[in-house]
Amino acid sequence: MHINGQNNPTGLPSVKEMAKEISDNDRQGMETVIEQLSSADADEREYGCTALGMYVSNPITLQELLKKDVVRRVTPLLQDSKPSVQWAASIVIRGISDEGGFDACETMIKQDVITGVAAYLRNPSSSEEKGDRHVHGFVNCIYTIQNLCECSALAVRLALEDSIPQVLVSTMHACTHPAVVLLAAAQCLYTMSEENETVAELLKLSDTQNMLLSLIEKESVCLYTRVVLVGVQLNTYGQEMLNVPGNKMLAVLIAALQVDTYSEMCEKVSMCRGAEVNDKISQDNVEMEDGEVANTKKGFTENDLRKSLDILDNLISAQKLSFEILTNMLGGEDPDGWADMDDDTSSCGTAPDATEYMQDEEEEEAISPVVKTLSDAGLTNLLMDRLKFVEMDVYESVEKSDKLHRQPLKSSVQGYDSMLTSALLCLNNIVSQVKMEHFGGSESLQSSVKLLLASLSLPQVSSQELLVESIVSAARSIIEQLSQHSQSVKLDDRELESLQRLTSVPHTATAVHAVRCLAFVGMAHAKQIDHPLTKAVGTTLLSIATTSKELWLVTESLDAIMDVFSDDTNNNLLAELEILSTLSHILPQLKSMVAKGDKIEEHFKPVLATVRSNLPRFIKYKTQVMQTH
Repeated sequence: MHINGQNNPTGLPSVKEMAKEISDNDRQGMETVIEQLSSADADEREYGCTALGMYVSNPITLQELLKKDVVRRVTPLLQDSKPSVQWAASIVIRGISDEGGFDACETMIKQDVITGVAAYLRNPSSSEEKGDRHVHGFVNCIYTIQNLCECSALAVRLALEDSIPQVLVSTMHACTHPAVVLLAAAQCLYTMSEENETVAELLKLSDTQNMLLSLIEKESVCLYTRVVLVGVQLNTYGQEMLNVPGNKMLAVLIAALQVDTYSEMCEKVSMCRGAEVNDKISQDNVEMEDGEVANTKKGFTENDLRKSLDILDNLISAQKLSFEILTNMLGGEDPDGWADMDDDTSSCGTAPDATEYMQDEEEEEAISPVVKTLSDAGLTNLLMDRLKFVEMDVYESVEKSDKLHRQPLKSSVQGYDSMLTSALLCLNNIVSQVKMEHFGGSESLQSSVKLLLASLSLPQVSSQELLVESIVSAARSIIEQLSQHSQSVKLDDRELESLQRLTSVPHTATAVHAVRCLAFVGMAHAKQIDHPLTKAVGTTLLSIATTSKELWLVTESLDAIMDVFSDDTNNNLLAELEILSTLSHILPQLKSMVAKGDKIEEHFKPVLATVRSNLPRFIKYKTQVMQTH
């Protein structure tokens, strides 16, 4: 809060000040540009659209433009008599849908952008013209529709009314469009076909179905496009489509995962190092002048480099989507096991015995057809092959690369990290559904846990919240499987400290996964009297339960304490750590936190109900046992 006009103590302008500054300096400029959109001069209309790009990329000026109905003014220019104006208008429309997020997309829909975009897509000259601008304008309009449909069910309905899916299918039927057009059409269909019976009926028409399957099977079609079309087919028919004899959908997903994108990325980063890339390009120019072949590593042209980065990004995207599709196919399982919790039948003072482990193995034999198919296709091995975390020197090389390639390379590395997140979520889902032998046995899984925990110490990993959460989640699933099969998880001091540190991170979901990791580690050693790991885990869990202000985290910690100390073997540790007296004090505080807390999320309710039911019984049971001994 500023008093008497004092300067901002951070030295940075506030958002309100920025808005005022931008408004004062640029309002007239925006008005001029908007006026140019309706000029009788085509060149001025084109300049107006081009100038709008500067304002669209700024969140504050973008909001000003939306208030001035700029979408309603730009959309008609998609039908301009000058093709370059159409192209410039398509850039603005797509840019707003890309940059503005949900609110901007809602405003665009209200300003009737879909009608204008649909008219452009139905215009044969827009799609048949061979010029690059027409192609990119067509692609921009398709991605605008996709962005709108991702944000709004109303957009999907309006797109259906304007026959957008039919236009997309017709585009793919033509088979004469560049790869970027086919990919855009496939991605938009993928978005629109999700849980949409109307689109599904269109896609089930025999001609359309045959065309889509033909594209999936064509190796000449971009691999990313083929993966997207697999997603379209699964949206349309469900998982049973994989069982149709002769179809190659699963083979396409597996083919995408077989690509070593990490090595490909490292090679591109190496090529783009500042001085090296200039030397390579200069050398290429000499070779071209001498008439020698330039398509070699020493003569790697600037155009080749840009194309190779585009190919790399598509391969990374193909892998990410493949993992997402496979994760959804495996998603029937409840990784947290909450669905199996029964408040009335839970017992305290007993740990899982050998018969329970035997039951687990029998249940594992009843593997689902989907999981069996994926396992037989080698998914588990491919998952482990793809778990390569980006080394720091790669990030440093990107920063040292020439300005021309630095941002594209950053985008590629970010895309790779995002793909890794999807791979880890897939690992999280499958590890509980297959036998350990599919991962090379318990020793291989132990090594995987160590790999995952070691990655958390890398600065380039620890700064990415979603990647860290996915790593800890995958580690949790593996540790749980090892624990349930009587395999002790061997953690060194650094690994234990890493998990303990993660229980206090601001991102609650990550902290909860770390708590469950510790719980399974403690449970695995619970039958050994006074094991150091059991004591360390108990101390950490008790600290969380008594100090955390997060109800979810406190509840998970209490649940974990009951799991770790359910066996009477370590009742002496209960006494040493004064756990029962502490829990007795926590119980009323827990009830108070529940009463004062905000609305409880659905995924959290089962474990909360379990703890509220079992904690009093746990305290009562353990107190009685310890008094009799």
